Amino acid sequence: MKIGIDFGTTHTTAAYFNGERLQPIPLDLQNRDPHLLRTMLYITREHEVVLGLAAVHRYLEDNTGRLAVFVPKVVGTVENTVARMGRHPLEPDGPITFIQEVIIEEDVGAPGRLLQSIKTALRDHSYTGTTIYDRFYTIQELIAEILRHVKQQAEFTLAQPVSEVMLGRPVRFADDPVTDTRAEQRLREAAMLAGFSDVSFLPEPVAAAHFYTRQTPNPQTVLVFDFGGGTLDLTVMSIPAAEHNGHARAQHFQATEGVLVGGDDFDSAIMRDHVARSFGVESHIDSAGHPFPAHLAGKLYQWQTIPELSKMHALPLIRRARRFGNNPAGFTALETLVTKNYGFALFENIERAKRRLSTATETTITMQAEDINLSVPLTRAQFQASIGDGMAQVQRGLSAILQAAGLAPEAISVVVTTGGSSLIPIFQQILRRRFAAADHVHSDTFGSVAAGLAIQAHAHE
Repeated sequence: MKIGIDFGTTHTTAAYFNGERLQPIPLDLQNRDPHLLRTMLYITREHEVVLGLAAVHRYLEDNTGRLAVFVPKVVGTVENTVARMGRHPLEPDGPITFIQEVIIEEDVGAPGRLLQSIKTALRDHSYTGTTIYDRFYTIQELIAEILRHVKQQAEFTLAQPVSEVMLGRPVRFADDPVTDTRAEQRLREAAMLAGFSDVSFLPEPVAAAHFYTRQTPNPQTVLVFDFGGGTLDLTVMSIPAAEHNGHARAQHFQATEGVLVGGDDFDSAIMRDHVARSFGVESHIDSAGHPFPAHLAGKLYQWQTIPELSKMHALPLIRRARRFGNNPAGFTALETLVTKNYGFALFENIERAKRRLSTATETTITMQAEDINLSVPLTRAQFQASIGDGMAQVQRGLSAILQAAGLAPEAISVVVTTGGSSLIPIFQQILRRRFAAADHVHSDTFGSVAAGLAIQAHAHE
């Protein structure tokens, strides 16, 4: 049996198609929608692996409010050999070799590590994995934990062994073709580690397009706008009218395009432009008026890097700013944020506020925890101003795919949107303005890609 899996930056979904019936696979019974698995891993100090919503709950239970205690740890040595610029008469000739210890700071009290947005690491050629306590996990092993769970759930649901998979992939993992090819290969290796014996790939917007074509008998030129947490993927395809004999329609894919922007970038923008100032980022750290260092402020823009501010190089500065700066409440909140592991909980609140702005024109980002008393109003207009760079990237991506397909906007008859970020109103407005003559259809936000992959998996059996 062959299933389709949409391994996403934010969520993972899977489906099976037998030629007549499309069956989504339940992946997380704790979730409000059991067919959605949050693409998250929580690995404990004992190397127990927890997935999905359970990983979030376990991390919050184990870590939120816990004091981070970083202790220097020697993890190895490095040798540097340099040319000798000069020497004393009694010194030997030749180069000089320096041997230096490599020291990291480890949170010795952490009961586990939470990993999110693992998919985006595939496009980082230099990232091979991470050490979690006393064990190094390759990126393939981390992804395999999720894909293995999907395989097991599919086998339980379908009551049969599942050995083959068609995986979705972005149109472009990375701009560099070598890095892009390497990313797909690493995803293939992860699927093999998970137990799949046959692995094939299909671009995610192409899969969404296949799902859409099953729902319409009309000839159309379709733009698929698949906008998720990590990337925007675009496809232009033409489909003929449905044949009365029921034969499959031979879609013609005219162009695909990938844009390296997604919902995670927008969460970071909200933190940067609207939330970080509540933690002293725009304040003075001393009576001389020195600003909070930009390189440290940047650590706040992703929850994964927030704990780095509780290490030796940053925490003393924060504590001095709390005493001598002009915003003691903000710097006190910052110290609590970075030392008590509230970063993930904060970003969960930011992400929920972002979602609320899809239906409301204003909202408030709130969080009350110890010294953190956050209440930041945010309007839809302010949010849109913060993601201006992302909007420009989307516009350039739309221009690029039309150029690659050799089409004017008026030639697009249907725009199909899918993915969580496609619900953001400004992107709906951009699409409606540029493709004013087209019909606009929102496909299943999270399930259309997995469904299309399952349909194509069946066609290739």
